[in-house]
Amino acid sequence: MKQDPSGNPASGQRPEGGARRQILDAAAALLRQGYDATTTREIAARVGIKAGSIYHHYPSKEAIVSAVVNEGVRVVHEAVTGALAALGSSASPRERMQAAIKAHLLSSLEHSAYTSASIRAFAFLPAAVQEDCRVERRRYEEIWRGLVTEAAAAGLLAPGVSQDAVRLLLLGAVNWAGEWYRPERMSIDEIARDFAASILR
Repeated sequence: MKQDPSGNPASGQRPEGGARRQILDAAAALLRQGYDATTTREIAARVGIKAGSIYHHYPSKEAIVSAVVNEGVRVVHEAVTGALAALGSSASPRERMQAAIKAHLLSSLEHSAYTSASIRAFAFLPAAVQEDCRVERRRYEEIWRGLVTEAAAAGLLAPGVSQDAVRLLLLGAVNWAGEWYRPERMSIDEIARDFAASILR
């Protein structure tokens, strides 16, 4: 995996398999308990290796956390862009919005450890790690900015409603769905439909 000058994985680089993936899987699970609780010693214990062995794969705890958070964003980014591409150019703004919501939910709920880690840990990360992770987050947010702009142009937003507010509301809703989602309560299709209906006229 390539690294930026700070020792963090470069944005856009995927984690490799084997030991690297095991380390990230362990870190993602631990990050749900908080950044401070995620130590290299705890990560190593979960993987079943000596703590010092981690540094053969990642230079620091910060590099591991950065990789986990970026991976959590990449997973949903690729799912949403894939779903939108599959719709084709004839899809309406409403169809595109609902498809994006559904793809995000499906992807994030199926990869809940990485997604939850990305959401829960970000505010507590060191500033340098936050800055590295913002690159992926901003790339993903641009998709939603475009979807909301399309919806506004089609007259699907209430007059006077801020597009930024709609985008932030949607991202907050889909990001935190994992905290309350229960498949027996409501299907992902139903959630996507109702989220879109709550935003669009």
